[in-house]
Amino acid sequence: MPKRFDVAIAGAGPAGAYLAFRLADAGCRTVLFDPKAPWEKPCGGGITHKAWSRFPVLTSADLPRNEATESIQISATGKFFVIDQGHPLFIVSRGELSRVMLEAAVSAGAEHVPSAVHEIVRQERGVRLKTDKATIEADCVVGAEGVHSLVRRTFVGSIPGYRTVPALCRFYEGGPVDPTLIRVTPFPGYAWSFPRRDCLAVGVGAHESGHDLKSALEQFMLDFFPQRKPLGPLQGGVLPCLTRLRGYRTPRAGNRFALIGDAAGFCDTMTGEGILYAIWSADLLADAYLKGNPRKYDSAWRRAFGLHLLMGSLLRNTLFSSNNIDRAFTALTVCPAFRKPVIDFVQDLPPYHRLAARLVAAWPATWIQWRRFLRHGGRIEKSALGPFTSLSKRLDLQWHQREEP
Repeated sequence: MPKRFDVAIAGAGPAGAYLAFRLADAGCRTVLFDPKAPWEKPCGGGITHKAWSRFPVLTSADLPRNEATESIQISATGKFFVIDQGHPLFIVSRGELSRVMLEAAVSAGAEHVPSAVHEIVRQERGVRLKTDKATIEADCVVGAEGVHSLVRRTFVGSIPGYRTVPALCRFYEGGPVDPTLIRVTPFPGYAWSFPRRDCLAVGVGAHESGHDLKSALEQFMLDFFPQRKPLGPLQGGVLPCLTRLRGYRTPRAGNRFALIGDAAGFCDTMTGEGILYAIWSADLLADAYLKGNPRKYDSAWRRAFGLHLLMGSLLRNTLFSSNNIDRAFTALTVCPAFRKPVIDFVQDLPPYHRLAARLVAAWPATWIQWRRFLRHGGRIEKSALGPFTSLSKRLDLQWHQREEP
């Protein structure tokens, strides 16, 4: 007879491993399927204050990290603003993060099966999962195996291509002393460099398909790190996004199944943050399951962060134009009234509608400060670059358009 569990989880990344930890720690018979875990993922590896302050596992002493307290955001034409994080941004290896979280799950009593699930059969009392080596039964199955989730395909259908965005990443020589940079690309998207403890993680992502990400990454390296040697091959991937109301309404829980993390389509399209929503969704599902009603998870994630992700996806098409980005980045440097709510947003990531309300309230003061800036010649002092003054020759320190922000 097949071995039986309460919950089977496909995917042992941050979402799946954290859910396994919560359930196993509460005494549930839990099994994790993943043939690659722990494994590295082509991404920046940034963990925001909102994530690590909410989930103590992300501050584990066993998780090596670099802490970046300042970063610079640069437009495609060289406008910029500097972020003083207020709280450090933890930059980690996704392989190390996966290792720490998987070890926590196994220590709590979850069983890790290093195989992929290749078939899911719905039964009268649960589900049957088949791998190359075994057949296992469970009361329910959770999809946490990424955008191309088998669990998702089985129960609600695949994530459509228009609800995914492409990304490309590569590791280079470097380390903690390197700057944290994010530059908006000529197409809707951005390139980044995140200094890890042992390398520099560099990548580029687009908000739509059809753009030359490889050339954008190579140009970014040529502009800012021209002498760095790569430490491995280019790695590609896709991220989910809630581009339409239909994607928001799609159920993430139902009879015998649930979806979390990338498999559920949870990623902030504006910022690229996914780790927070992977672990947060797992936490919400664990709460609902342990209270005896897993289906309440579907309303819980919508209340917690669903509207935020939807609004971010809808706003990206409006904000990501050259004129809007140039104007916004300059205003963030020269208009304190505009800068304060945005920096508060970056530090703690409140819902987008709260940010919008604060920006509307700050508009009169922002307008006055912007007009004063233009009357004084539209010049920005190099001191505004903070610790990034070495980049002054590559950045535009003068505003050239006589327009309101």
